[in-house]
Amino acid sequence: MELTQILLILHFLGLAMGLSGGLSGLVVAGIMAAAAPQESPILARFPAKMMRVGDIGLVLLWVTGLTMLFTKWNGFSGLPWQFHAKLTAVVLLTLTVGFIHSRAKKAFSGDAAAAAQLAVAGKFALLMALTAVVFAVMTFN
Repeated sequence: MELTQILLILHFLGLAMGLSGGLSGLVVAGIMAAAAPQESPILARFPAKMMRVGDIGLVLLWVTGLTMLFTKWNGFSGLPWQFHAKLTAVVLLTLTVGFIHSRAKKAFSGDAAAAAQLAVAGKFALLMALTAVVFAVMTFN
């Protein structure tokens, strides 16, 4: 197996981890909104754990993506505009994840305003992740 194949496998694993973290957060938020008060503390433990899975996935995507960028495609210069659109979506996703982390502790301890910001930021993060996937397919297919 070549290095590029290993990197691509790890890249796809990072994608799966990143998307599972984001999607599960949206699903659990919906469940928590309808949950009985005694269920909330138990359900509240799940988003933080899945956020960690998503974080690891995002780091894996950055490391493998940058490595493949320079080992397989010799940098940015030979890639089409779709790649730059993909990279922009990934940068916006990364910044949004940083914002999510800045609000998460407050939201998890009951701050309703922070929780509302998390809901919007989570949807935006998912949109940026899906945008990156679409432009990745347009770039490399």
